[in-house]
Amino acid sequence: MRDSDSNILEFVAGCAVDADIYYLAARIGPGHECYDPDPGPPSRMFFYQHQTDEKWFYHDLSDWQVESTIFVPEQQDGCARRVLALDFYGQLEDLARAGTTFECISHEGDDFSGGLTRIRQLGKDLFCCGVHGMIYHRSETGWKRLPTHFPAPERASLEDDLESMDFDNWLACVGHLFELDGVPPLPAAPTERDAELRRRFEESRADLAQIGKNQALNQLLADLDLASVNDLCGTGFTDLYAIGSDGLIAHWDGATWTIPEQITSAELLHAFRTDSGELFLVGTEATIVTGQINRGFTSISHQISPEIPFYCACQYGQTIYIGSENGLYLYSPTSGAVERLEAGIPEELMDAAINDISSADGVLWVLTPWDLMRFDGAEWQVIVHPDNG
Repeated sequence: MRDSDSNILEFVAGCAVDADIYYLAARIGPGHECYDPDPGPPSRMFFYQHQTDEKWFYHDLSDWQVESTIFVPEQQDGCARRVLALDFYGQLEDLARAGTTFECISHEGDDFSGGLTRIRQLGKDLFCCGVHGMIYHRSETGWKRLPTHFPAPERASLEDDLESMDFDNWLACVGHLFELDGVPPLPAAPTERDAELRRRFEESRADLAQIGKNQALNQLLADLDLASVNDLCGTGFTDLYAIGSDGLIAHWDGATWTIPEQITSAELLHAFRTDSGELFLVGTEATIVTGQINRGFTSISHQISPEIPFYCACQYGQTIYIGSENGLYLYSPTSGAVERLEAGIPEELMDAAINDISSADGVLWVLTPWDLMRFDGAEWQVIVHPDNG
């Protein structure tokens, strides 16, 4: 397998356009140049075109940190097919043959620090989502944030933390800090050293108790504890599903949210609708959840280690392909079996992290951080960008 340190490009997001075209976002790979994510290197946007002599075409989005791309087919109203790219800070590129337009998703206030991570076209409606419960919908008058206020998961209070905080655990966590340069040295005599450490322990407890009385800080922490929305699914504005942190599943009917009984505490990362209309959700701890709001949701049991996160999924034929941090898994809706795909796949796919799985016109596309894979139902092809060869 190729050494990843030789790669110049790191692929971060992508989507299938058709059987021969794939659109993806890349940035400078970690094997070459460390980067500060604000703003980071330009996102380099690629079209891979299977049937042309020159396979790769690109343009740069300077100071963009593209997190998500989607393909929008030609619409019945005559709107041409296009691809969209969403940046972490809300910049949106809309690219079609007729030209490119740019817009910025509006935010309440001037202190928006980013956090948009996914864009979706559901029916005729365009949505994006991200951290702290953010969901935006583009209406006829522009972008508008939907009210979410999803309940935060139950966590131990500061009072509970203080109550359970004992000297030995505190010392195990922070004791090494007292050996750093610039920190007042501890006494050499064992008795005096122990007394000084216990004094600092009580001082830390008092500081934490004082912090707990700061109402403004407590409100800020509560706001930050809102569930992140990692993906959206559904048919449009009156049938919208949001999934995310701590097993969040929520359904929006155009006016209110319905949150079913929690069935997992894992982070749900990706959602799509199967050919039968069921929602198929995957996430950390090898989690698979299926269902609908009116019939309920079910967690699929299997033998895959819960230490493996599932990142994405896509139906191809009668099988659902699941991307993980160590290759592909298969789920059979008929038998309910989940198994790792090992036979007949390229070496580059065997243990690779999977960023995207999508299909179009009978072809399955799989994107890893370093390679693009194309499967036509009979053969796999590893597509290596020249800069990663």
